[in-house]
Amino acid sequence: MSSNGGDDGRLKFSDALRTAIRERGLSLSRLRVHLADKGFDVGTATLSTWQSGARVPRDGSVGVLEALEEVLDVPSGWLVERLEPARLSAVRPRRPFAVVDESDALARLLGTLDGAAHGQLRTTGVAEEVVLSATGGLAVKHVVQAVQAVRSADRLVIVHQTEPDGDIAAVSPEAIGGCRVGRVARDRERGLLVAELLVDRRLAVDETAVLRYDVHDRATHPMTEYFRFHEWPVTHHSLEVRFDPAALPVRVMEFARKTSGSPDIVRREITLSQDRRAQVVVPAAEPGIVGIDWQWG
Repeated sequence: MSSNGGDDGRLKFSDALRTAIRERGLSLSRLRVHLADKGFDVGTATLSTWQSGARVPRDGSVGVLEALEEVLDVPSGWLVERLEPARLSAVRPRRPFAVVDESDALARLLGTLDGAAHGQLRTTGVAEEVVLSATGGLAVKHVVQAVQAVRSADRLVIVHQTEPDGDIAAVSPEAIGGCRVGRVARDRERGLLVAELLVDRRLAVDETAVLRYDVHDRATHPMTEYFRFHEWPVTHHSLEVRFDPAALPVRVMEFARKTSGSPDIVRREITLSQDRRAQVVVPAAEPGIVGIDWQWG
């Protein structure tokens, strides 16, 4: 198309998209239909804000942009490369679970399920309560997780790792609300579990849902830390570890890391509440690790 030549290399993303839509002769409604045929449910309002410059594509939207390039008959990368560098790095795919040491093993487990589902629902906020038993082991983890679709999707992939002497076969996710448990894959040697949570309905791009689920571990060996990893930014993360009266720690610390194997970028002491809870609230969590560790007497 003519917009590929001359001075088009200086066009901003919004200007380039608007030009391509005009030269293709498509209304936003027809463009939406073409994208839906390729598996992307993008609203006309979203397309309108993209071409006006009011908004830019969200993290993980590279698939939508590539589909747009096909529909609009422009060269591969013609739209994607016009995003600002920071946004470009955010929309491009990355190696699954790259922030944790067990990324390769987790990716293999993911491959036995539906690898394409990974990252289609992104966490916007999560609140979790980790309940320890009288032996200091993990009894159950309660999670409330808010998600938003960056591509039309109906499932969230969750991960759990048991303690070194734990039995991953005994670990079981339980859907509490807004979802049901789908397929589950386990790695006995590494104590890893990857599971699907199937949302009550398929979400269109930008739609949200709140999922409530538990993970039952019933481990008996005393834990010394718990962390959650984030592959993408999260607007809110609250973490509580509740200790049993029969097994109280002598010291509790909050920590944050870029990856599970990297040095702490945050480390501070936590005082237990009167009901034996250690609490951490992160208003805006960047990709990486957020956790709590403790010492037994």
